[in-house]
Amino acid sequence: MSSVAEIEDAIENLPTPQVDELARWLETLRARRASSPSVENWLTKARGVALKNTTTAQVMNLTRAEE
Repeated sequence: MSSVAEIEDAIENLPTPQVDELARWLETLRARRASSPSVENWLTKARGVALKNTTTAQVMNLTRAEE
């Protein structure tokens, strides 16, 4: 399925219990996305807080979990 119309058609054909299950899943997904901090927010908070004398290479190693 690749289009919204196809997804809507498939949902229309689901039995009621599966529609209810889908609705619960969608609410969980919505809540998870709402509570997940965005990358932009993280970058805004992180900007300018590096320790002095920290090189770009060191930061890149940290973000890649390299030692």
